[in-house]
Amino acid sequence: MSSPSGDGGRRISGSPTAGGSREERGAFLPVADIRRITRKATPPNGEIDEEAVQELVSEARGDRSKRAKREAMAGDDLLTEMAKQGFQAYPHKNRVELPCTMKVEPKPLPVSDVRDWSELPLDALSAIFMKLGTIEILMGAGLVCHSWLVAAKSPELWRFVDMTRHKLVFSKPENVMCQMAKVAIDRSDGRMESFLVQKFVASELLNYIASRCNSLKSIRLIGACYFWDDEDVVIKLAAKCPMLEEIEYSGQKLTWDFFKGIGAARPGLKRLRVCLPWYDSDSIEHEIRMEQQQSDEEEEEEEEEPYEVWEARHNEEAFAIAESLHELRLLQMAGYGLTKKGVYAILEGCPHLEFLDLRECGHLQVNAELQARCAKIKHVRLPGGWPHVHCPELDIIEEDEGEVTELPDLYELEAQALRNGAAMDNVAMDNDDYGENYWEDYSLPSSPDSPVPTYSMDDPRYYWEL
Repeated sequence: MSSPSGDGGRRISGSPTAGGSREERGAFLPVADIRRITRKATPPNGEIDEEAVQELVSEARGDRSKRAKREAMAGDDLLTEMAKQGFQAYPHKNRVELPCTMKVEPKPLPVSDVRDWSELPLDALSAIFMKLGTIEILMGAGLVCHSWLVAAKSPELWRFVDMTRHKLVFSKPENVMCQMAKVAIDRSDGRMESFLVQKFVASELLNYIASRCNSLKSIRLIGACYFWDDEDVVIKLAAKCPMLEEIEYSGQKLTWDFFKGIGAARPGLKRLRVCLPWYDSDSIEHEIRMEQQQSDEEEEEEEEEPYEVWEARHNEEAFAIAESLHELRLLQMAGYGLTKKGVYAILEGCPHLEFLDLRECGHLQVNAELQARCAKIKHVRLPGGWPHVHCPELDIIEEDEGEVTELPDLYELEAQALRNGAAMDNVAMDNDDYGENYWEDYSLPSSPDSPVPTYSMDDPRYYWEL
C-alpha cells in the first residue's frame, strides 16, 4: 500500500512518520502484518500473490478508509475486505489474532491511608484474641464488626474461661454475669477444659456447666456463696465430669461430708483448694455462750470440753480428705482449724502430695517434727514466717481481688465546698450574727489550746490537712 509520503507502499500511518494522534496510529496495521494475517487465513495448499495483497489493501483503503476520512487502513477494514474475497470461514479467528501495537501499562490500585482491620484473616484474629481475657472478648472485641464476631465464636478461644479479677465482676449484677458465662460455655462447643469464676456463681450455672462440658478438667469457684438451694451441686458436677482433676471452692467453711462426697464422686482428683480467711471459731462460740449465761438468771458452770474431743472435732475435714482422696498432688487448706494430728493423717493418706498449703491455720503448732514429716513434699507453706520458696501453684486469688474502688473527685469536692461556703457567707451576712466565741471553731491546729480537728474522707478539708 502506498502512503501519502510516497514510500512505495512500505509504510502506512502506523509508522512513526505518519500523522494523527497516538491512539489512532495504534489501531493501524503495517503491510507486513497484513501479509501475515492473510497467510494464516489461507489454506495450507494455497499461495499468496503479492499483487493481490496490494490490490486488496488498495481497495480496502479506497473504500472504507475514505468514507471514514482516513488516509490509512485499520484492522476492521482488512477483515471486511477479506470477507468479500471468500474468507468467511475465518473471521472470528482472524479478529482474535490481530496484533496489538499499543501497550497499556496497568494503573496501581489506590492505597488507603486507613487500614481495614476487619479484613484480617481468621487465624490472625484468633491468635490476637487468645491474648485477651474472657470478659474483654465478650464485652469488647466481639462487638466491633461481623468478622471479629465470627472470630470471637471460635471454640478454641473458650477452652480456658477466666472470669476473675475484673472490675465488671463487682459492678455488674449477678444474673448478667451468669448470662455472660453461659455464652462462653455455649461457644466452647463442649471443649471447655478450665473454668474460673469469682463471686457471682450460682447453682444454676454449675448445673449448666455439668450438662454441657464433658471435657472439663478444672473448675475454680472463688468467693462463691453457699448454695442453699442445692447443697450438693459441686459434688453432682464432679460426678458428671469424668475428666475433672481440680476443684476449688474457696470462701466457705466446708464440712467433712463435703470431702467424703467429692471422694466418692471423683476419687482420682489431683488438686483441691478450699481456702478461707482464718477466724477463731472457738473464741466466737465461747463469747456467745458467755453472753447467753449473763442473760440467764440462773448461771450454770460450763463443763470444759476434753482435749481429745476438741482435737477430733477440728480434724474432721483432714480425716475425711485422708480417707477419700488418695491421689491428691496439691492441697490448699489455708484458714482451717486442723492440728498436727490432722496433718499427719493427710501425709499418710495422700502419699503423692507435691504441694501443701496450710497458711493461717491458727491451731497448727509448727515444730521440728512437723517440718521433718513435710520434708518429702516439694513445696510446703506452713503458718508463721517459716522460710519457703515462692511457688505459683500455691498463689491464692483473693475474694476481692480485681475490685476497683473509685475515689471521689477532689476537684469536684473542693468546688462543692466553695459553693457551700459562699452560701453560708450569704446567710451569715443576712443574719449578721456569728454567735459568741466563733473564733474557737476556726483556731489553728498548731495552737496549744485548740484540739486537732478530725474530718471524714468525704470532706475536702481532710485532704488539706494531709
